[in-house]
Amino acid sequence: MNPAELYEEVARKFPALWPSMPQWTWVNVHDGETPKLELLAALLESCIATPEVVVVVHATPGTAVRMSRREVIDYLAQHVLKHEIQVSDPGFKSFLSVSLTGTATCDA
Repeated sequence: MNPAELYEEVARKFPALWPSMPQWTWVNVHDGETPKLELLAALLESCIATPEVVVVVHATPGTAVRMSRREVIDYLAQHVLKHEIQVSDPGFKSFLSVSLTGTATCDA
């Protein structure tokens, strides 16, 4: 399955990117020049414990990939400030969302 096909299959399993529930606290994961990789890694660690993750990049066309949690930060860094991004465990129970503005939140 290619990234566009996987996107079509899994994109609807993610929550709305701008959740309004109070437990969602947004933090800045970009300093205006580069992504704050350590902060992004800490957020990911706090909300997703599985060794594999599903990443959805809301671009045109949308793409989705399954990858190791160890590899995901470098992948996310390529898309911060360019696209809306969401990461989940394979069971779609915990989520990390990164907005186009460079802020991120976690729902675990």
